Amino acid sequence: MNNTKRPTIATVAQYANLSVATVDRVLNARAPVNPDTAEKVHEAAEAVGYFAARLISQRINEKKPAYHFGILLLGTSQTFYKTLSDAIVESARDARAANIVCHVELIHDRSPQAIVGQVHRLAERCDCLALVSFEHPLIIEAIEQVRQRGVHVVSLLTELPTLSPSAYVGTDNREVGRTAAWLIAHGAPKEGGSVAVMLGGHRFLGHEQREAGVRSFFAEKAPHFRVLPPIITLDNGAITEEATLDLLARHPDLRGIYVAGGGVEGIISALASSPRRDELCVILQEPTVESRQAMRKGLVTLVIDSQPRLIAKELIDVMVQLPKAEAIDPQRHRVLVPLQIVTPENI
Repeated sequence: MNNTKRPTIATVAQYANLSVATVDRVLNARAPVNPDTAEKVHEAAEAVGYFAARLISQRINEKKPAYHFGILLLGTSQTFYKTLSDAIVESARDARAANIVCHVELIHDRSPQAIVGQVHRLAERCDCLALVSFEHPLIIEAIEQVRQRGVHVVSLLTELPTLSPSAYVGTDNREVGRTAAWLIAHGAPKEGGSVAVMLGGHRFLGHEQREAGVRSFFAEKAPHFRVLPPIITLDNGAITEEATLDLLARHPDLRGIYVAGGGVEGIISALASSPRRDELCVILQEPTVESRQAMRKGLVTLVIDSQPRLIAKELIDVMVQLPKAEAIDPQRHRVLVPLQIVTPENI
């Protein structure tokens, strides 16, 4: 390309491998153009130094619908939620199909009444709402009420049992539980033993589904293992530490611990202060700085990664679709993000 000549529409078209007519439609807003094609024209204009590249960007943004999205996440010390929140905001900013403003709020008071109040207040200024919550009749009723006002709702991470078909973005939590069980069973002695599952709370259906996955796997594939009653930790590090020390003291045949929620710093602290058990498989949920260090030290065996950045991208894609959708599509609006297994070798 001769850089001494001023780039023209033809130059942009050639670089983008598009027709001059398509570039002209984007530049002069003569007719609708696919958003991805329009972005391709803009990228080409910037790459060749076309003088109207900024105008093309303005034209593209003028054509995009504008939305306000509400995001309601758990307010915990887990770095997972900070990573997820940042990724959602970033994905919204980078969205090609719409101009999006994200309103991210955290749930600190987990009482149903407080969550209901947050749902209603956030819905008042948003076109679509995504939330991580637990099952409770008041919360389900609040979701239905905001839906009736025309606000679309997406269940995030935990699929809530809403009265009408609902959008969902997250992992298949039952699959996550079965995967954890498979990993424990294949790393333990053949004679089996006890397995413990720690949950954040009974009303978090995602956690319960993970526990159900653990139990179903052992019942079907490895009945010589005994799954202990679930331990509720409230995602609290101190409770998790105490529960871990109690497990280690009371169950000499303990072969696996799966922490389906938070409080991982507690189990790491307990394992660090206890005699090493080489036959014990410890699986945590979501990689953190602490869990990576624990894997390097041999305290933790594996970590299951829900891929929060991929969840964020899929969430924004679904939320952009919903305002134009006539009804929830079970195929398009229910997105199961694949999990990843993090080991000491691929940290």
